[in-house]
Amino acid sequence: MKTTLERQMAQYMQYLTDERQISPHTKDAYERDIQSFVRHLSAEGIEQANEVLPVHLFHYVSWLRRQGRAASTITRHKAALRAFYRYLIREGEASKDPTMDLEVPKSDPKQLTVLSIEQVGRLLEAPSLHTPQGIRDRAMLETLYGTGARVSELLDLNISDVNLQLGFVRCVMNRKERIVPLGEVAIEAIRIYLEKSREDLQSQSSGDKMQEGQALFLNRHGQRMTRQGFWKRLRTYAAHIPDMPDLTLQMLRQTFAVHLLNNGADIRVVQELLGHADAATTQRYASIPEKPNMKEVYSSAHPRAKKNK
Repeated sequence: MKTTLERQMAQYMQYLTDERQISPHTKDAYERDIQSFVRHLSAEGIEQANEVLPVHLFHYVSWLRRQGRAASTITRHKAALRAFYRYLIREGEASKDPTMDLEVPKSDPKQLTVLSIEQVGRLLEAPSLHTPQGIRDRAMLETLYGTGARVSELLDLNISDVNLQLGFVRCVMNRKERIVPLGEVAIEAIRIYLEKSREDLQSQSSGDKMQEGQALFLNRHGQRMTRQGFWKRLRTYAAHIPDMPDLTLQMLRQTFAVHLLNNGADIRVVQELLGHADAATTQRYASIPEKPNMKEVYSSAHPRAKKNK
């Protein structure tokens, strides 16, 4: 039988799906974080939202640190719990919010870690082109850095979202769609993956062939690549590269933006490429000059927009 907190968490997940319409990957991350907290409380005999005190949150965050969780992961846990309690208060499921004093640091551009062009090159060339998985990983990394897409957007891509002939990819986030140019290097990496690797991976599937037939990037079981699976592969490659900073799943997206801006891209074009609704979000990287053509800016400013001759 579910505890009250477990029931409330299930209701919150349904709310995120039905009303907030967040992506499945974001929902899964929230669910894992809140579920971890609920299990931690259950071990202390706490099953009601109003029984949770600030000290319980302090103990939980301390426990996460002892587990060796990255600072970015702990920040994500805090943000998930604050959002959960805001929902409970609004729905009348809780009368007090123990997360009010929980510090969730805002993103500071001075603290953003950005890879150098040389580091990006070593990372993107780390996957072997002699295995189906390596060919896929090269295509995924080239697409991620080549488009600045969110990891959830990358994993949600279907074959129909990519037009290699015209050189663009269609990204969808919270039912909002944007078209992003693909550079020649990314186009070639995806083409090789589709011709030499994807069919081999799909042959390993024992699930819904119709649904999996739509997914662009497949795992070794022939199913759509998961966030955890991709993160594991990324860490493995980074671990073998000297002087590589601790990677996060957002780092290639941040690096994409900074490299474009450092090469003279207009910030409003970068805003469109990243899918930022508010220009202030993109202003973390630079100030706003006059806006030129998006495709021209991308082709001239992105380090891997063209293949080496």
